[in-house]
Amino acid sequence: SNNDSTNNDSTSVTIADDTVYINSTISGFVLNEVLYDPSNIGLQGDANNDGVYVQDEDEFIEFVNNTESCINISKCMIYDTENWDINSPNHQFPDSVFINPNQAVVVFGGGEPTGSFGNALVFKSSNAVMNLNNSGDIMTFTDSSKNILIEFDTEPYSNNPNESYTRDPELTGPFVQHNDISVTLFSPGTRIDGTPF
Repeated sequence: SNNDSTNNDSTSVTIADDTVYINSTISGFVLNEVLYDPSNIGLQGDANNDGVYVQDEDEFIEFVNNTESCINISKCMIYDTENWDINSPNHQFPDSVFINPNQAVVVFGGGEPTGSFGNALVFKSSNAVMNLNNSGDIMTFTDSSKNILIEFDTEPYSNNPNESYTRDPELTGPFVQHNDISVTLFSPGTRIDGTPF
């Protein structure tokens, strides 16, 4: 029987049968796009689509669930190098954050993200702006216990691109500059062509 009513463990939760808690064994939770240097030309860098360009607010990180299971990223954390060193995450996901298969999750530095972003789950950095420097900075994504799951070093890509880096082919390929394979400078929450995952 699947009846859990006899379970007196107060910490247990009932979630979908196919939900998995993120850990280092989940290879299909992919860092797919990073914008650490939005363009400062007019609104070209307005990645969060709120009608104003603000460098730290328009920076974003996009993850995609490329598995067939729902993934629970509750309380996972994102750091830049400076905040890693002082043990203070730039962003911590709240409770009950579940990423469905073929769904993206986007974390902007701030502002008022406007639009559907391909039906992605969209967050604003909870504790501090992303503050990913154009060189010599590492974005670290951890579980709730600060175990490192994903890292992205901006150093190899520190050519002040004024656009995002995205994987090509999507989800599996190496990082390339977005505008090299698209007419756009970024695509938070969607595929390179703007369609949902």
